[in-house]
Amino acid sequence: MAKWICEYIPNDIETYVEVFGGAFWVYVKGDINDKPNLKEVVYNDKNLFMANLFMCMREPEAFYQRLSEVESQNPQTFKMFQQQLNTYALHLRNLELNEYGMDLGVKYAYVATQVFSGSKVLESKFVDLKGKYSSKYDALRNRLQKADIQDKLKKITAVENLDYTDLILKYDSPTTFFYADPPYWKTEDYYSNHDFDSDDHNTLVSHLKLIKGKFALSYYDFPELSEWLPKNKYFWKEKEFTKAAGAKKGIKQNKGTELLIMNYNG
Repeated sequence: MAKWICEYIPNDIETYVEVFGGAFWVYVKGDINDKPNLKEVVYNDKNLFMANLFMCMREPEAFYQRLSEVESQNPQTFKMFQQQLNTYALHLRNLELNEYGMDLGVKYAYVATQVFSGSKVLESKFVDLKGKYSSKYDALRNRLQKADIQDKLKKITAVENLDYTDLILKYDSPTTFFYADPPYWKTEDYYSNHDFDSDDHNTLVSHLKLIKGKFALSYYDFPELSEWLPKNKYFWKEKEFTKAAGAKKGIKQNKGTELLIMNYNG
């Protein structure tokens, strides 16, 4: 969906902010770094581990070297990698708040790439790839070697670990663009290390409606959404997509509709 979303991001922005950064896919897979007036790229995630991970990835070559010091999963040494995940996860769960840096980044990257996508990372069990599937840990390392990815990561000017309300207040300006992809309605508990519940959806929308800059908000539809952001005042776009998480061989894949709601005519 990243390229589709980028089609609606204005060319005259000076500051790009992802409110719920996650894997930063819209920025990494899009062309935002080519905007002619762009001066600031801001990554934010309330999950300290994700914020630290992107602090590390701002130095992609150095972080690649650190990641390469840890061997990725292979079928001959299953138990060793399972034990390694348990050791790293235990350390992360007992983390001192002032601990951060590349050592922490490597451990979190390892744990996050050895469990099912979308699961609560530190509470999940090791997934044995059985030699049939490629390692997500290897995929992460490979991305860090690509020149275009390196260029985008180096252009991240700030990494924040803020609540969305504080982040919007800090970076709002007439030339700021906020992309918000919050936990989807009624799935708030699926996300790791986030303090975001059903009431926060309305609070987030209320803050975005008051900004000086522009925003684009990703959602699946739910009844309250059109009350908060009526279609006669805000610009709604939608796109059907295949839900990759539901993909199984020989079974028809589930479809979904992604909404992009903007306070400008994209």
